[in-house]
Amino acid sequence: MIRRSLIHTVGFVVLTLLFWPAASLASHDEVPQPPPSSTTEALKTYKIDSRQITVSGLSSGGFFAHQFHLAHSGLVNGAGVIAGGPYGCAEQFAFLPVPLPPAAAAALYVCTHYLGALPFTPTVEASVTMLQNAEAESLIDSLDDLRDDRVWLFRGNGDRIVPISSMEALRGLYQRIGIARDKLVWFAPEQDQVQASHGIPISDLRNVALPHVSCGEHKTPFVIRCEYEAAGHMLRHLYPGSVQEAAENPHDAGSLLAFDQTAFFDAAQPRTSLSSVGYVYVPSHCLTEVCRLHVAFHGCRQNVEAVYDDFIRDAGYNRWAATNHLIVLYPQAKPWFADPLIPGNPANLLANPNGCWDFWGYSGLGYYGQSGKQMRAVKAMVDRLLGP
Repeated sequence: MIRRSLIHTVGFVVLTLLFWPAASLASHDEVPQPPPSSTTEALKTYKIDSRQITVSGLSSGGFFAHQFHLAHSGLVNGAGVIAGGPYGCAEQFAFLPVPLPPAAAAALYVCTHYLGALPFTPTVEASVTMLQNAEAESLIDSLDDLRDDRVWLFRGNGDRIVPISSMEALRGLYQRIGIARDKLVWFAPEQDQVQASHGIPISDLRNVALPHVSCGEHKTPFVIRCEYEAAGHMLRHLYPGSVQEAAENPHDAGSLLAFDQTAFFDAAQPRTSLSSVGYVYVPSHCLTEVCRLHVAFHGCRQNVEAVYDDFIRDAGYNRWAATNHLIVLYPQAKPWFADPLIPGNPANLLANPNGCWDFWGYSGLGYYGQSGKQMRAVKAMVDRLLGP
């Protein structure tokens, strides 16, 4: 018992010191500056075509977007994943030689290399088995619903956080479950692909008031200046033949709104690790016309508490949404960990100090299915936007 307590304590210290949120160094746009940290405004209902709902995300948001896509394949029609990995990646390893629970260890040393690299890789076969079991237990929608969906994948060759093995397993999984070859794209731009780091690429536009993080740099706010814009390429693939050129200033053509996110989860359960405020970009014409919906999941240390509006305003999504009848929902995770003063508390080893989306189980059992705390919350947000 003493030895187990010591292992838990050491593991928590390692996790806390290496995974603790760094102070944001970003300069921010004037509006909003910073985004509202509390609000009583409710998320409204709009005229949305329920057949044209897509999701995407970066890093933990990429893992979660993929997870949400498979869990709600009857609702979601396509997914974009930037530096993510396959379904149930953290569940594939019963033991790993680090003083952490297997799922947390896998998330930090295998599915990603956030704290280092172990000589293990996720497999398509393990993800397929987990998916089939989840489908049999009605934890996810039918896998048949995925056959006509579209998928866009991206990983920069300079990414040292998410290994290529995770992305290859993700692509292999989508192939195995029947995504057609022409609907499954691994985006590989000719320029900057070699140096692109762990972040979401944007074009180097003059009117984007972000810290200048070059394409090969890995630092906050993880929105990197490249010669291409991931959001544009992604949305062109997810909505083929119908995407117009982006607006120069989307905030002249729409509004970035804050809403009360606590309406969609139990705030008395802090390990759900969701912020009290979420955000949604609504083009002005979507107030009266039928629009589409895209859900964008931020990465670790990319929630508004960490980078203010640098992701929700300037990661590129809103520029394309403004001219393409597209509402963008930005759900917000936040940091959480149990009481660090209780040595050996196992909950500390599943902490979320960097505000990541849950792909290894810190929020509780069943996180990868429709009953997961974060899954239920985001689905409820989508349902509110859609209305009756």
